[in-house]
Amino acid sequence: MSELLIRGAVAADAAAIQAHYITVAEQGGGLARQPAEITVEYVHTFLARSLATGVALVVEQPDGAGLAGEIHAYSSGLQIFAHVLGDLTVAVHPQYQGQQLGHRLFTTLLSNIQERYPHVRRVELLVRESNGRAIALYEKLGFQREGRLLGRVSVTPGQYEADIPMAWHAPLFGQ
Repeated sequence: MSELLIRGAVAADAAAIQAHYITVAEQGGGLARQPAEITVEYVHTFLARSLATGVALVVEQPDGAGLAGEIHAYSSGLQIFAHVLGDLTVAVHPQYQGQQLGHRLFTTLLSNIQERYPHVRRVELLVRESNGRAIALYEKLGFQREGRLLGRVSVTPGQYEADIPMAWHAPLFGQ
């Protein structure tokens, strides 16, 4: 895993990010979007917003076969929420899952946020209730559960599950 280097994303990464997200979505369960919903417009929108008002990170596979991971979060643009980064999404290639890459992406993201955006006090994400592995990772990283959005995720027609809102709070000075 040490050969996998995390770097800041750039606009030119958009096509690689789109291909990566489609690969991850085809495996099911991790991303909310279906492969057909991962459009050029979707990727360009979140990437532009992350580069302008947040953080976007990528990890290239060592063989140059695409990305091993991507994570991003950005500001909503509303002054009342200037201290919050949200719409956080992480995608780890199936070949690299279970190897601590998600943990590395999150710790790098949170470090970047603290360094570049000291005014940001909160980072938000949503996770499916059935994704216990992800919830455990987020809690290990300091995210706290903040409720349960019943019936928010349509699993199959007529079958729904809850989304769990979680947030990480920046430590206050002296704590």
